[in-house]
Amino acid sequence: MSRIVILMAVILSVGCSQHRYDIADPVVGPPPPRKQGGQAVAYNSEAESEFQLASYTEDEIIPMTEVVARVNGNPILAGQVLEPYAAKLAQARKQMPASEIRKAQEMLLKKSLPTQIEQTLMVDAVKSKMTTEQYTQVDEQLDEFFAEEVVRLQTQFNVGNIAELETLLQSQGMSLATMRDAFGNRQLASEYVRGKMGSEAPLTRQDLLKEYNLRKEEFAHPEQIKWQQIQVSVTKHGSRNNAAREMNKAIEELRQGADFTDVVQRYSDGPLKDKGGHWDWTQPSSIANTDVRTALAKLQTGQMSEVIQNDSSLHIVKVTGRKAATYTPFPEVQEKIRTELIAKQREAKAEKILAELRENAVIETMFDDRDSTVK
Repeated sequence: MSRIVILMAVILSVGCSQHRYDIADPVVGPPPPRKQGGQAVAYNSEAESEFQLASYTEDEIIPMTEVVARVNGNPILAGQVLEPYAAKLAQARKQMPASEIRKAQEMLLKKSLPTQIEQTLMVDAVKSKMTTEQYTQVDEQLDEFFAEEVVRLQTQFNVGNIAELETLLQSQGMSLATMRDAFGNRQLASEYVRGKMGSEAPLTRQDLLKEYNLRKEEFAHPEQIKWQQIQVSVTKHGSRNNAAREMNKAIEELRQGADFTDVVQRYSDGPLKDKGGHWDWTQPSSIANTDVRTALAKLQTGQMSEVIQNDSSLHIVKVTGRKAATYTPFPEVQEKIRTELIAKQREAKAEKILAELRENAVIETMFDDRDSTVK
C-alpha cells in the first residue's frame, strides 16, 4: 500500500484547512462545490433527484441496491452498509418472514450507517483534491490490491474461480463490483484520516505521571486474605447443644497443639473440609458471612478466632496470609497509559476532522422522518 500512501500524502498536503470546529450535527443547506479533473463544479440537483431514498414499508425487504442515504448528493446503497452482514441476512431470509428481515436490516443500518456516512465524507474530500490523472493512478493501484482481496475471498468461500465467487455474492445480494467500491472507499478514507492526522504531541513523563495519579484507583489492588475455617452445622448435629459439643472437641484438640488442618478434616462440616478448610486469596468485602468477615478483620496472620455463632452453624477461623491494599507501580503501567493517551489524541483529531467535513455537508437518510440517530 506504500504507493498509495505516497500519492495520497501529496494530494492531501494541498489545501488542508486550518479552521477548528466543534463536533456538530450535519448542516442542511447548499452543498459545497466539488471538483472534477481539478476544476470546481456545482452539484447537479437533477442528477441528485435520480436517487430516491428507500421508502419505509415495514413488510418489504430493503434491496441491496436501494439508496439509504445521500451525502452531498452521493448515494449510499444498502449493500455498501450491509456488506459485512450479507451472508447472515441471506441465510435468515430462508427462515424468517420479510417483516423480521426488514427489522434486522434497519437495526443494522442504524448501527452502521453513521460510519458509512463518515467514510463517504472522507472519500468525497479526497476526490475533491484529485485531478483526473491522480484519481486514475490511485484507482489502478486499488484494482491491484483488490485483486489480492479477491484471491482471499475465493479461499474464504472455497470457490474455484471468480465466476463462482460472483454467483455466490449475487445470491447474497452483493457483487464483486460493489465490494470493489466498498474496498476502495475504505482505503481512501483511511488514507485521508492518516494524512490529516499529523504527528501526536509528545508525552513527557510528567504527562504520564499526572494521568496515573488521576486514574490511580484504576490501578488499585484491594486488601486480600487467605484463611481457614472450621464450620460445625447445627442442623447436621440435631441441635445447637450437640453442635457446641462437637466444636468443643475441636477446640480441645487445638489447645493441645493439634494441626488446624487436621482438626478441620475431623470436625468441620464446611464445603472445604477435604482441603483443610483453606480459602484462597479473597477480598474481605466479598465474604458473605458478616460475623466471619468481622472476625477476620481483627486477626493477624497466624491468629485464630473465638467461636463465631449464627443460626445455622458455629465457626472458628484462622488467618493464614494477608496482602495489604496496594497500587500497580507507575513504571509498570506507564506504557499502557501512553498508548491510551495517544489513542485519545487521535480520536479527538478524528472527531475534529469529521466535524470540519460535516460543517458544510448535506446529509439525508431514510430515517430522517423518524429520528436523527444515524447522523
